[in-house]
Amino acid sequence: MGNIFDFLLVNPMTNALMLLYGALGNSYVLAIIALTLIIRLAILPLSIRQQISAMKMAAMQPQIRALQEKYKNDPQKLSEEMRKLGFNPFSGCLPLLLQFPILIAMYQAIVRTLAVTPLNLVELGSHVYGFLPSIASLVPIESTFLGIFDLGLPDRYFIIPILVVVSTYLANKLLTPPSTDPATQQTNQMLQLMMPLMFGFFMLSTPAGLGIYWIAANIAGVLQYYITKPILDRARAQHGLSVPTPTTSAAAATPTPSTPAAPPPKPKVKVKATMRVNQSASVRKREDEQRQRPSTR
Repeated sequence: MGNIFDFLLVNPMTNALMLLYGALGNSYVLAIIALTLIIRLAILPLSIRQQISAMKMAAMQPQIRALQEKYKNDPQKLSEEMRKLGFNPFSGCLPLLLQFPILIAMYQAIVRTLAVTPLNLVELGSHVYGFLPSIASLVPIESTFLGIFDLGLPDRYFIIPILVVVSTYLANKLLTPPSTDPATQQTNQMLQLMMPLMFGFFMLSTPAGLGIYWIAANIAGVLQYYITKPILDRARAQHGLSVPTPTTSAAAATPTPSTPAAPPPKPKVKVKATMRVNQSASVRKREDEQRQRPSTR
């Protein structure tokens, strides 16, 4: 299993890092960033599919809750109805699950290429492709960054782990689709706090170069979000999850008065008409009295 993992991921990343290192002026940080962008482009279709699937699941929440309430005592029937509805909780998990083996492979590739120990330097030769003879001239690789970071060792100043926590939190907050389900929303909020702390703690004991990779991956994910936003907006509108525009939001937020500011015109007309009727009645009464006075004389 280890040989298959090396063959499929670790060895390609090891050789790609060394090739990019030589092509980018012997800058290991630029090599990590470039490889990160290549990986993000490779999994871009899966990432878009994951986000669209998450939107679909969010749009189906009212129907799912109705089915759960209707068939709460019949799990088998509930499962059948949810399959008919098209619900698949694992449809959008592939890109997320794929990041963990990539992270492990990147960790091993960084340890091997930087060769922080003599044993790593010996092992490096067995993982370099024989048809790339130019790679041998790149060893040993310069691992110092900004004069204070050794990319092959943990960051003793804790700067990179802190940047990992901040960038992971911001990326998750932006990329997590909104949900109308309170339970799902609570779960998302918990993951947005726990995952950055988990990765930050993990970076305390891993090479700083791996932290550079994760920070670059988060930034690339944010850029990818804005680049693919038109596609995601169309999918969001298709599933009835379109975000209201600021104009409609302001209009919706404007309170409507519960009582009219002025009396309606209709009562005024009635009042005026009543006053005219009263005035006409008083005039006729005075005329009748005047006509009756001569007769009494």
